[in-house]
Amino acid sequence: MSSPPRGRSSWRARGGRLSRSRTVLGVPSPVILIAVVLSVLLGILLAFALQTSTTSSTGMGSTSVEGSSGPGRNASGLSVITESTLGPEVQRLVDSGTIQPMANFDAAQCLSEQGSQDSLLIMEEVAWGPEQTPAWLLIHGPMDRETLRASGGTVSTTVVLPTCGTADEKGADPADSRLWSGRVMIGGV
Repeated sequence: MSSPPRGRSSWRARGGRLSRSRTVLGVPSPVILIAVVLSVLLGILLAFALQTSTTSSTGMGSTSVEGSSGPGRNASGLSVITESTLGPEVQRLVDSGTIQPMANFDAAQCLSEQGSQDSLLIMEEVAWGPEQTPAWLLIHGPMDRETLRASGGTVSTTVVLPTCGTADEKGADPADSRLWSGRVMIGGV
């Protein structure tokens, strides 16, 4: 009798069953099958954990600002913004092109106190951060609003307290009224 060719399983005399499992690169097939099943289960578990963790953190943040006035707004109807939501909010304001009336806030004086020579493009009364501090979001830059809407670009953004630029602030450090300042990249329409 000749021996079976290499790489093939040998046959038992009883019942014609395989005496050993097939191997792939020297690893038995059942071990590979178990590893694949465990990998799939681990992947599903990690995907579920990621979904749960991001949903719960987003849910906690949105429930505090969602009221009767809609998502992203507080009970007063002001947009609630943070550093992470500032970019989309600026983009929304540029896209909509809305400008709120200044009421009792002198934005030009405030920008001057903050050391900016840029022209004011858009402004909005907002609630800043988790504490929902009343503030003004000032979007300013060297270009005009229509050019910014058409071609996009980088604009300066400053979030200030309502006391910025008022007579109450005379003699005070302008940085005390600044909550956040930076640049935001805007896409064109």
